[in-house]
Amino acid sequence: LSPPFVNRSDSPPSSPPPLPPVPAMAVHYCSLCRRTSFTGRRHLYSTGHRRRLREALEKLQEEVAAAQEVLRDVVVVREEAAEHERKVWCPCCGHAVPRDWRRGGLAVPQAGLLQHLAGPEHRRETARFLRENRAEAALRERLVLSEEDRGRLAVVLAEALGNYEEQEEERIQQIAASIREAERRQRDTVQAALQVGAEPLLCAGPAALSSTATPPR
Repeated sequence: LSPPFVNRSDSPPSSPPPLPPVPAMAVHYCSLCRRTSFTGRRHLYSTGHRRRLREALEKLQEEVAAAQEVLRDVVVVREEAAEHERKVWCPCCGHAVPRDWRRGGLAVPQAGLLQHLAGPEHRRETARFLRENRAEAALRERLVLSEEDRGRLAVVLAEALGNYEEQEEERIQQIAASIREAERRQRDTVQAALQVGAEPLLCAGPAALSSTATPPR
């Protein structure tokens, strides 16, 4: 019988080749959709993200257009908490901003949003938001105040507040005049009533006066 084959090689048996490394999962958090995606930035091109992006930008454009109308006719009113504490969500900056300007018991509707739109932070964040979400850069001018409107904002606010203070001063003076007139009429009425009551006594002569002055025994 032939002896079994024996491998006399000194080299150890070859090991299998190493497996390729598993690629790390691309995790991306979308602040607009408020969810974490494991497809990386491909999420930005998904149908759901594009729909939410379109809705958010359309809503913000409506708010901007409504606020710009205020520049043509600024109205100063008395502050009411239930009405003037409303806020507007800014998707570009990622937080809510006051819709109305409020100070000292007064409010200017839409002026709070206008001040936000005119700020440098909003302009910077709007450019970043559009760039990161692969939106048209031309939309930026519809979501911020133009340089001309930024210059007008401070002027029209100051004029509106000045006019309101003048009107309030006139109204207070009119109220004070009405109060003084009412007090004068009241004094005249009382004086006339006293004179009417004194006339019969004067016509009756001294005897009537003495009888009224001396109580009966």
